[in-house]
Amino acid sequence: MAAEIIAAVNACSYAYRFMKKAVNEGKELQDMTRAISSFWDAREEVSVIEQQATNPSKIAKLFGGSSVEAQALEITLQKNKALQIEKDLKDLFYWSGNAHLWQEMVRERSKIRNLRIAAAREKARTRAAMIDLGIIVVTLGVCAMIILGAASLIT
Repeated sequence: MAAEIIAAVNACSYAYRFMKKAVNEGKELQDMTRAISSFWDAREEVSVIEQQATNPSKIAKLFGGSSVEAQALEITLQKNKALQIEKDLKDLFYWSGNAHLWQEMVRERSKIRNLRIAAAREKARTRAAMIDLGIIVVTLGVCAMIILGAASLIT
């Protein structure tokens, strides 16, 4: 989980640095839709990972590799880093005379993001429930085999 969120934040950082360098070289932000899209895709990935961490399966909670505190710290630190990069990107839009584009994008992003977060939350819950159900089915199957094996030995 930590490696995934670090990779997503690094992708945000890379996209921002690319855009900043291009603007400093005289290019227009409107011409960098691919880089802007890469930034927002990575930023969205941070949110998805955060949802997965807050809705783990019971088995993941029980056998999770790192403590809750360690996960919370990593997610918080990386989320704050992503928020700072987002603020820097906003400043870049404003500085380059594209404040109106930023404002429109934020309004539209807010609508789409709320829908995606709700879907990611539901997907994380469903995934956790499916993992739990799978473990229960496998455990019951193993128990049934043991009982049937013991019954065949007795008769």
